[in-house]
Amino acid sequence: MNEPRRLVVEYEDGSTKGVDISRVGDKCRSALVELGLCPPAGFVAASKNYVVLQWAGWQEVLGLDAEKVELLRYYIIRRIEDLGRLSFQSDDEIPELFTVRRRPRELKGILVAGPEGMRAYDFSSETERWEGIFETGGKIEYVKYDKADRTRQDGLGEETQGASSFRTAIGNELARLCMNPNEVLAQDEGKRIEVYGQIAKGMGLRGGERQADVYGLIELLVKQLAS
Repeated sequence: MNEPRRLVVEYEDGSTKGVDISRVGDKCRSALVELGLCPPAGFVAASKNYVVLQWAGWQEVLGLDAEKVELLRYYIIRRIEDLGRLSFQSDDEIPELFTVRRRPRELKGILVAGPEGMRAYDFSSETERWEGIFETGGKIEYVKYDKADRTRQDGLGEETQGASSFRTAIGNELARLCMNPNEVLAQDEGKRIEVYGQIAKGMGLRGGERQADVYGLIELLVKQLAS
């Protein structure tokens, strides 16, 4: 089951009021779980692809429920403060857009992991571009990656190395826990979440929007290691 984002109440006159699910208390959440409207607090996500945002000593995971995901562009907008934007091509005609508020210029790169494999994008290079004066003031863009700019694309060797290193790190964490992929996958979801939580802690992985995406990413890679 996908993680809900909002709780909406409909009234007799057809009007509705909603609230972010994060503001719903534990008792109300438990009632929604019993009604089958919410997954339990701890569960393994089942997104089709995952994006790993990598800083020095910190990694965040985002789930994308699309068959195909490819990075179109990553750039930072500077006005009063820096704001990063990740744009992804997916199944939909409208690109998926994520905002990076945590130290966007220090984001080292990202990984996109799915059933077909993993691709790494390096953000070490940067092009500064002055975008002019707007009502909100001047704007500068720092372009870290642009699919349309073939001269700034990652090399295949760098992508393979980054993806391979991440997958190896998952295997190393399993070895540290004295477990193999098949043993982990044979356990029930609650036990797997305990193992995935230890792996996530060892690798510095956190959920960008929900922790379930971290568990889903790890399970995806554990299954690949088991095959």
